[in-house]
Amino acid sequence: MIDNLKRDAVMKDLLAAEGLRFSLYIPTHRLHPDNRQDPITYKNQLKAAEAALEEAYPRREWQDIMGKLNNVLDDQELWNHTTEGLAVLAGGPHVATFLLEHTVEPKTVVGAHYHLLPLYPLLPSITQAYLADISRDRFSMYLVSREGIAQVETPEIKASFPELFDDFDTNSDLNSGSYAGMAGTYHGHRARPEEVRKDREKYFRYLDDAFAKRHRETGLPIILAGMEQNLVEYRSLAKGDFYLDGSINKPLDALDYNAILLEVKGILKPYLESALDSLRTRISNKQNENKATANLGEFKVAAREGRVETVLAPMMPEESERKGLDEAVELVLLNGGAVYTAMPDVLESLGGRVALMRY
Repeated sequence: MIDNLKRDAVMKDLLAAEGLRFSLYIPTHRLHPDNRQDPITYKNQLKAAEAALEEAYPRREWQDIMGKLNNVLDDQELWNHTTEGLAVLAGGPHVATFLLEHTVEPKTVVGAHYHLLPLYPLLPSITQAYLADISRDRFSMYLVSREGIAQVETPEIKASFPELFDDFDTNSDLNSGSYAGMAGTYHGHRARPEEVRKDREKYFRYLDDAFAKRHRETGLPIILAGMEQNLVEYRSLAKGDFYLDGSINKPLDALDYNAILLEVKGILKPYLESALDSLRTRISNKQNENKATANLGEFKVAAREGRVETVLAPMMPEESERKGLDEAVELVLLNGGAVYTAMPDVLESLGGRVALMRY
């Protein structure tokens, strides 16, 4: 799943690189043993790309990048966690990989511009949220959208009560058990219920403050998951207004991937509908102000002039328009604009391709 913030940070380096720009896409598989063929598909795509490069460009212009692209084959962590598609971009000294939640056709584009449209899907972009799985004294966090789920590393947040409070005596008369489906939760025979309750409140208040900081940094809302009694208590203590109304009233380890995704889709549905309605209103207002165009030529001119603030484009355009869109999309991103792409049905529901101007 694409983390929008990480993607945008990586994109700054990629767009600043000089020389040829490589964009490689392949379909991949989420489950074993099907995913064993994914590195083979990637290797075959590289061979086809190298054959085309031999005919079009001097070797000195691409051999270093081709070496970096071949090194991706050694990234076992990547190949062990593939999803529905893989994108690999390379330019100058930079190589970046992106796991996609939608399938793609094998495609390699090499030239003056990257092919970026599959990396900016509209629906995941406007419905991303964090999913926090909370037990009585620990938590885990995931980045979710209607299209996928990916665990998030949160080193700045203490993952458990024992990590947070140094005075927690791990040598006392403790047993390791499980609350809310989370392994390794600690409890002690000599702890009174009142002490346990106070410790839980301390940890919940700490998490609320930590989640508030992450929300300020990312702007993303949070979905809560866990045993219902834990969530009721957590919500009674939480001060943040960034928690979505719906929640998953089970620990996540009690559900499989598809069941979690189904729950997430239901919770995000009103959030998505509101975001789409806001986008429709914004498009309509820009059209009324003569600050919108569906014409590719006008879009390209406005992009070169830095006037485009948002573009909504097809995720998989006709090849006759792809080069023009690739160039314009790069310019929009370089000038601080936003890019969204969608499949035909969603695109048509919003009125089709459109570029919205700043002026």
